[in-house]
Amino acid sequence: MAKEMPEWLKGYYNQLWERHKNESFTFQTAMKELGISKKMITKTLLELEKRGFLSKERSPIDYRAKVYRLISPEDINFIVGLYSLMEKEKIEKLTLTDKLVFIGDKLPYAITGSHAAYHYHNYLNPPKTVEMKIHLGDAGKWIAFLTDEKTRVFLGDVIETRKISNYIKLLDGSRRAIDYIRTLTKEGYYIEKPEFLIIELLERQTQTSIIEAVAIILTNKTSLLWSGPTGLPHLAKSWGVSRRLGFLLDAINLETRKKIINPRIIELIKKDAKEKADEIFPRDEVSLAKFRDMRNKIAHGVLLTEKERAEIGKLKLQFEGYKMLSEKWGMQIILPRLVIHKVLEDLGVKFGNTRSR
Repeated sequence: MAKEMPEWLKGYYNQLWERHKNESFTFQTAMKELGISKKMITKTLLELEKRGFLSKERSPIDYRAKVYRLISPEDINFIVGLYSLMEKEKIEKLTLTDKLVFIGDKLPYAITGSHAAYHYHNYLNPPKTVEMKIHLGDAGKWIAFLTDEKTRVFLGDVIETRKISNYIKLLDGSRRAIDYIRTLTKEGYYIEKPEFLIIELLERQTQTSIIEAVAIILTNKTSLLWSGPTGLPHLAKSWGVSRRLGFLLDAINLETRKKIINPRIIELIKKDAKEKADEIFPRDEVSLAKFRDMRNKIAHGVLLTEKERAEIGKLKLQFEGYKMLSEKWGMQIILPRLVIHKVLEDLGVKFGNTRSR
């Protein structure tokens, strides 16, 4: 894990920093400004990226193209200073968990998304990309600190690279104070508290985020906070997702035909969702595309064959499975009932074997 630059690389870094500072630049621009060959600029940018001294992003102009941005000398020196506190032979063996434990409170952060959710529900395996909420002003330090031979760190879209096994996506943590939303795991690193994480997942409103929210609620329902300023109902009201949370809890009770969730909690949430909201839920691209395609075909029903009409009928039943709850919560809920039903079934809820912490 080489965090120091050889003289030739330092010279090119200094030239680029003098010209661009924290501003982005392209491959062609760097090659022209440094006056070196395509092979040499490729090596230069790769060596800077491998050390965590340069970040790579998709071009805002051309999605297929990439732009580069240097990490500031101040951020690099901060991280080099951190690594100087470790024994060199141990640095090469550091895992992501080791690094997060080591950084401690030196830089505020909280693991969020699927990896944090898996910590609570141990149900749906998380993807390769780890999401972290940070102060954006610390982004350069995090890129320099976490990047190594097998790890790449991104502020925007993750750009997959061969031979890289770990991807970290940095998210803006300014909406809620990071110290307020996080908790320390027994392993010694920080993740988002379950109540705040559920709100985060409801804000994302994809089928995957809904599945994870349901799984967290089911496996932690006795330990989750249901009242007070950091309780789920209050957080949902504060962040404008009361309808989504209320529907989810109602759907859990509906599917199980049991009062898994206290109805009083649901009614309390209902009081915070009085106004009808013209909202489709969820709003992930796949669900919306299928729903819009169905509506378009229904509008042109005269042109459909009998087979197509039958298929549309099945789709309509799926999208209207929660019709009564849609009316209750003032949303057009297009989530197929099978989605929540499968989570409940997998976790043994129907048979009274819900795992609970």
